[in-house]
Amino acid sequence: MSQELTPWTDPTAIDDVGNPRRWRGMIWLGFTIMFLFFGVFGVWAAFAPLGTGSIAQGQIQVESNRKTIQHLEGGIVRRILARDGDLVRPGQVLVEMDDTRQRVEFDLLEQQYLASLGAIARLNAERLERSELDIPRMLMDRAGEAEVNEIINGERRLFANRRKAMRSERDLLGRRIAKAEEEIVAIRSQLDAESTQLVLIKDEIADVDELLSKGLARKPRLLALQREEAKLVGSLGNRGAMIARAGQTVAETELQRVNLREQRASEIEQELRDTQERLADLLDRMTAAGDALTRAVIVAPTGGRVHGLRVHTEGGVIGPGEPILSIVPRSDELLIIVRIDPIDIDIVRIGSTASVTLTAFSQRTVKPLQGTLIDISADVVTPEGGMPFYEGRITLDAESLANQPDMRLVQGMPAMAIISGDDQTLLEYILAPVTRSFKAALKES
Repeated sequence: MSQELTPWTDPTAIDDVGNPRRWRGMIWLGFTIMFLFFGVFGVWAAFAPLGTGSIAQGQIQVESNRKTIQHLEGGIVRRILARDGDLVRPGQVLVEMDDTRQRVEFDLLEQQYLASLGAIARLNAERLERSELDIPRMLMDRAGEAEVNEIINGERRLFANRRKAMRSERDLLGRRIAKAEEEIVAIRSQLDAESTQLVLIKDEIADVDELLSKGLARKPRLLALQREEAKLVGSLGNRGAMIARAGQTVAETELQRVNLREQRASEIEQELRDTQERLADLLDRMTAAGDALTRAVIVAPTGGRVHGLRVHTEGGVIGPGEPILSIVPRSDELLIIVRIDPIDIDIVRIGSTASVTLTAFSQRTVKPLQGTLIDISADVVTPEGGMPFYEGRITLDAESLANQPDMRLVQGMPAMAIISGDDQTLLEYILAPVTRSFKAALKES
């Protein structure tokens, strides 16, 4: 006869399962865990900062961009010494222009300048009444040149001739004065002699008059003496007038000599001022002509690579101000020019860090470069047929570039930058749309 087996159950276990205190404890434990989890998460969401950023596309450029080479006056191309792609150094000759016209103009102005320089030296010597002409060193250093030597000899001849003419005029006036003074001396001698004769005749007249009163002399004798006396008196008066005229001649001639000297000095001063003004004008014009002559040789203002050469024929003509070529510098600071979405303009700031990825390289071998946002355009840029954007400039850190020396950066290479924005918490990020909607709802329409 078989016996049915009954499973054994611990009566105490049955009592624990049905115990409400046990369930209440487990529920409180669950609530505690949930409270701690959401509490910690809420505190973290409310206070822990999370980074934001903006993704911007761009390309590599140099800070100074391309340097366009132009020619101010234009002209005929004589030689082309550079080609597209050539690497040039600063000061290297790129193109030579025909300088015939500029050289002729410069040489003509230079000759006029040197002639004016010699004239000023001569006028200064005449003004100071020097006996010899002091030739400026600039002329003496080039005395071996035929044109300059002719200027020197011409000024020396002119100085000698003018000095001789001036001396002749002065000598003539001096001789006129000396002659008048000699006449005065001679007239005075005659005047003295006639004065003595007059005294003697007066004494004789007195004696004859006394004898006539005694009847010892005749009347005609007295009259003859009186006529001689009157004649001497008249002669003395005439001699005095002659002395006065001779003295006046001396005074007038002295005045002429003074006036001649002053007039000559005034003429020299005026001529000197005019020549100095002409010299200054010639110097300005010669400087401009020299600059034009220098510009006939077009040199590289900086090192770099030749790009966009527009002149290919020697003997061709270039218009004034027409671009000839461009130089792309190699030594300038590299910049990443990026297009920032207007939506992200409120989260990026000048000075923000940026992680730059060069999309032309394999991301497995090239690490992102670190940089700094140094500039943001003041207004949005709207290209024709494109989306609007703000232009930003990111400079690359030298240390970041040094860590990857084999990486060759070329202008125009595409890049993608992640620009770090302002930090905000997760709670601010989640509540931002709600906050904006709530603020908009409270505004009056």
